[in-house]
Amino acid sequence: MEDQGKKLEINEVAVAKVADFVTEEFEKHPHYSFDHWTVMRDHSFMVRDLALEICKDMPVDPTVVAIGALLHDIGKTHEADPETLHKHHEDFNLPVSEKILEKLGLSDEQVRKIRDTISYKDDSIEIQIIKDADALAMYKDERLHNLWINWVRENKLDSEIERKLSKFNKLRFEQSKEM
Repeated sequence: MEDQGKKLEINEVAVAKVADFVTEEFEKHPHYSFDHWTVMRDHSFMVRDLALEICKDMPVDPTVVAIGALLHDIGKTHEADPETLHKHHEDFNLPVSEKILEKLGLSDEQVRKIRDTISYKDDSIEIQIIKDADALAMYKDERLHNLWINWVRENKLDSEIERKLSKFNKLRFEQSKEM
């Protein structure tokens, strides 16, 4: 456990490597990125930025939060049909990410936390921060929001709108609610 009184610094090099990886994966596998591979890449970057804002004064490792946020939707680059990716993309986050995690020069503890976070194995504070950031990013990114609404309507999945809206009732942190 990290020292509660000591603010951990973000590993910018590792986070930049993961940002490059996310860009490459969405560019190579744009099938679940609406009209262009940049949609989900930009969403992942926005989730990272919001998550880092939410966790500013929290006793968490910002490197773990940033990398977990960047990789939270990377499973959507996995080769699978759209329904599987829609319902189970989180199951593919770790298998897609394994090739980059060992190359980051992070501690074993950081890698373990990132693996747990992107696998949604528990309800850690890092996962809660990323879930809040993800909910906020969906509406903050107008392009993604509009593409998603059109996708929902085309696929007659109107219940998905209620499910997404309900995430605002589940925001966990005051910082998130203020955003």
